[in-house]
Amino acid sequence: MRLTLLALTILIPLSAQPRSIDPPTSPDSGMPFLTTGPNGAVYLSWIEPAHNAEHALRFSQWNGTKWAPPETIARGPNWFVNWADFPSLTVLPDRTILAHWLTRSSAGNKFGYGIRVARRGPGQPVWRQTHGISLDEKVDYAGFLTFSPGSRAAVYLAPPAEKATAIAHGDHDHGHRKTARFILFKPDGAVESDKEIDADVCSCCQTALGTTSTGWIAAYRDHQPGEIRDIAIVRYTDGVWSTPRTLHRDGWKINGCPTDGPSLIAHHKRVAIAWLTRANGQPKIQLALSSNDGRDFSAPIRIDSGTPLGRPHITAFDEANYLVTWLEKVPNDQVELRVRRVAVNGDAAPPHTVTKVPIGRASGFPKAIVSGDKILLTWRDERVRALLLSKSDLKDKQ
Repeated sequence: MRLTLLALTILIPLSAQPRSIDPPTSPDSGMPFLTTGPNGAVYLSWIEPAHNAEHALRFSQWNGTKWAPPETIARGPNWFVNWADFPSLTVLPDRTILAHWLTRSSAGNKFGYGIRVARRGPGQPVWRQTHGISLDEKVDYAGFLTFSPGSRAAVYLAPPAEKATAIAHGDHDHGHRKTARFILFKPDGAVESDKEIDADVCSCCQTALGTTSTGWIAAYRDHQPGEIRDIAIVRYTDGVWSTPRTLHRDGWKINGCPTDGPSLIAHHKRVAIAWLTRANGQPKIQLALSSNDGRDFSAPIRIDSGTPLGRPHITAFDEANYLVTWLEKVPNDQVELRVRRVAVNGDAAPPHTVTKVPIGRASGFPKAIVSGDKILLTWRDERVRALLLSKSDLKDKQ
C-alpha cells in the first residue's frame, strides 16, 4: 500500500545496532561525499584543515571491512569551505577518478569563488588539475557541481554567460543570478562541451544528475516568477536538451535560497528524485518516481515522519527498491538521521532512526550508499562520521 500521510506511520527502530566505522579523518573534518567504483568499492571524500591555514581534499576507500589509508587529492590556501557546497568525486569504469573542490579568487571577497577539477588516471599516483571554472570571480561564484555517478558528465551553477560583457559596459544589475550548466569532460579531463541548460535557477541549492537509457537527466531547484522555488528537471535525448519543466508544482514561495536541493538516482528507464519543500509553511520530504526515462513522474510520495529538517538523499537499495535518507526534527531540539526503503512501485516500508545528529548546519548533508548486503552512512559530528548497518534490518517490515 502506498503511504502518503506519514505523520500516522509508526516509527520502527532498527532491529540491529549500527556499527561505527568512522573514517581516518582529522578533527574538524567535514563535507563528506560517498560514491562507488566499478567493482562496487565505496569511496568517501572530505575536506579537513591542514597546516599553514590550508585545507586538503582527501579520500579513502572502504573495502568491506576497513578504510584504506587516506590519500590527498589537493591541498592549498584560500579555499572556499562551505557546509552546503561540498566537493565530490566520480570513479569511471576504467578506474579513472575525477574530483572537484572550490577556491576563492585571490583578489575577491568571501563570495568570490570558483570550481577546480582534477583527474587521476587508473593506477597513477598523481592528481592533475585539468579545468577551472570562474576562478577569477571576485564577488560572484560558480559551484554546486554534481557528477553523474561513474560518468565524465556533471551539472553545476554559474553566473550568466553575459555577465562579464554586461559589467564591461557598466551594467551591474545581474546580481547573483545563477544559471544551470552541463559540462562533459574528455577522457583526459579536458572539457568536451559546456552548455547552459537553464538561464535562471535558485542560486545556492545542490544540483543532481543521472543517466537513463536515453540520455542524461538533471534536477535542480528552479527560480520562477513570484520567487517560486520548486524543483525542475531537464533531459538530454537524441542530442538535444529539453526545455526545463517543473517536476511537481509545490508552489514554495521564498525570497531567498533554501540551500537544500534535490537528490536523484537513475538506472535504465527508472528515475527517482527526492526533495524538500516548505510550501504553505508545511515542510515535507517528497519522492517522485518515473519508469520511462523521466518523461513522466508519479505524484509525490511523502517520505518524512511529520517534522523534517530536510537534506534528503536517495540511493539504490537493490534492483527493486530505493533507500532515502533525511534529517527529522524530534522533541527537545534534537535531530535524527532517518532512512526509509521505497519500492520502485512506490510502496514504502516504515522509516527507521539510525542515529542522532547535531542540529543546524553542523551535521552537513548526510549521505548513504549500499554495497553488497551493507549500508554505509556518513555525516558530520565535530568530524566526519560513518556507520554500517545490514540491508536485512530494512527488509520485510512493510
